[in-house]
Amino acid sequence: MINLIKAEFYQLKIRRSSKVWLLMAILMSVAMVLLPYFLGANFDSQMMIPSFIIVSTYADFATAMAPYLLLGLTITAFNNDNKHRTIVNSASVGYSRPSLYFSKSMVALVFALVFLLISFLSFAITLQIFYPTDFQLLFDRIVMDNFLAYLPIWLAYLSLYIAVLFVSDGAMPMIVLMTSLVMMPMILSLGSLATTIIRNIRPYVLTELRPTSNVSLFGVENAGNLLAILYILSFTFIGMTLFKRKEIK
Repeated sequence: MINLIKAEFYQLKIRRSSKVWLLMAILMSVAMVLLPYFLGANFDSQMMIPSFIIVSTYADFATAMAPYLLLGLTITAFNNDNKHRTIVNSASVGYSRPSLYFSKSMVALVFALVFLLISFLSFAITLQIFYPTDFQLLFDRIVMDNFLAYLPIWLAYLSLYIAVLFVSDGAMPMIVLMTSLVMMPMILSLGSLATTIIRNIRPYVLTELRPTSNVSLFGVENAGNLLAILYILSFTFIGMTLFKRKEIK
């Protein structure tokens, strides 16, 4: 499995698409500081300081976009493996399917964490240059209050994407999944107006899950993170089971 992980990291290292994603992390983060600076936004002295507004905007933007960015990062980690049959070929020469599954999952996870780290550092450094801010407050607001709080939920999304990519043979399942994720909040919102059943299950749906979600699970209140962990385990188990049964052609 270690050799598989090394090979996956090497492939990720030499791909142009992975470098484009990391460059995108830098550009997006820097732009969120430079845009208000160069546009010369006027802030009333009685309002929140500009740096706090920019930090809050970055944190909220990163939180909202994370599921969709994770999808792109995960697809990049797979790099059309189904199209080029690299996963199938690896399984056919003797590598166990669980080792293939977990090595690819680990690489996708590390790639996502590197993207997140580069994004945060790019934002923090640029903010310190143009809007000197207490780094501890910056770290607490973004990393502690947002990134770490949402990490179990983001890992649930990542587990879902990995499971779909392992068991699918083309792009259509990912297109359907992406469309479903985009449409689900609207569907649940409209459904909640029509029936109490959807209104009651809505907080438990992955797209509606938040660290502060008022959900009860096994007698535990505010169990958003616990529910996210169950999603991770469920998606991983389903993905692994279907991949182990997948026929090699």
